[in-house]
Amino acid sequence: MTFCHYLLNPNSRYLENTLPPAAMSVPSVSPIQSPHEADTELNTFVGGLPDTVKANILWYCDYEDNTFYKWEGEGTDTPYAGGGIFITDEDNTEYGIQNSIAYSGKLSAYATIKNALTPGENKAVRFMRWTDKPWDKEGEYFPDQAYYSTFFLLQNSYNPQKDPNNDPNGDGGWWNVFQFKSKNHAGSQPLVTLDLYNESGKMVFGLVIKDYPNDNSSSYNFQYIIQNDPLEINPDVWNHIEAYYEKSNDYTGKVIFWLNGVKIFEKNNIRTVLPADETAVWGIGNYTDYINGGETPGTATIYFDDAMVSTVRIGEYLHRFRVFSPFVIR
Repeated sequence: MTFCHYLLNPNSRYLENTLPPAAMSVPSVSPIQSPHEADTELNTFVGGLPDTVKANILWYCDYEDNTFYKWEGEGTDTPYAGGGIFITDEDNTEYGIQNSIAYSGKLSAYATIKNALTPGENKAVRFMRWTDKPWDKEGEYFPDQAYYSTFFLLQNSYNPQKDPNNDPNGDGGWWNVFQFKSKNHAGSQPLVTLDLYNESGKMVFGLVIKDYPNDNSSSYNFQYIIQNDPLEINPDVWNHIEAYYEKSNDYTGKVIFWLNGVKIFEKNNIRTVLPADETAVWGIGNYTDYINGGETPGTATIYFDDAMVSTVRIGEYLHRFRVFSPFVIR
């Protein structure tokens, strides 16, 4: 077990090139020797994209360098990172880079939460990014219009729904796996969130839109939007989620989501940056207070690969990648 020396919280579990719970066992992969240079050649999704598309990629992380440098630079707690990995309940969370399952290349990331059985006791691993490079490497905020995407895989049909007799907050259950946040004078606030829920044994996405009418408060109004014809998130296959996010602090913002290239949500005329902030922060991760459906109650793992921010929609090129068949475990 190897602990990352530059974590914000040294007790948080970062396991480099090891197997998460329930991962398949395969021979180990030697770390790539250049830790800050990703392999974008024939064996990766990014490497298989047309040059005209690559020219419009602002940031990406395919984990082939065997580090989280693209997410957090020299460390989440450093002043120039432009992103970070944020943990809630370090004793019951784990994340790392592993070589048993990957959409492309040899490696992918995973985020695991454990003992998520007590409503109100949050568990979270959040990979967050707001600049294209570290600030000391001439980094800049992502532009006002951009596409944010990642491949993800779940090995079980998880369910965050709570028993009504064990739901003190009355929220019914929630699972945040993809989000945008911004700051008002009361702190960092989630604005747009993909909520993964289970309906009749099928995992699907709902969309949460929050509005903070008082810039000095964390109080909000919200809309929960469901799909008219819900597109199922199948376990044991790679799925691709992509968002178009248009920044605005005056209710002219816009968000669109696609799952495996199919549009599932669109919402216009919303505030996507809070007035106290200059930008919005994008994040993927594993964040809830209650989960079931896996081999161990309260434990859930999400795998991530080929995360990207771009000025063109990546979902239009999903089926151009020929090296490995898309959406399968290798």
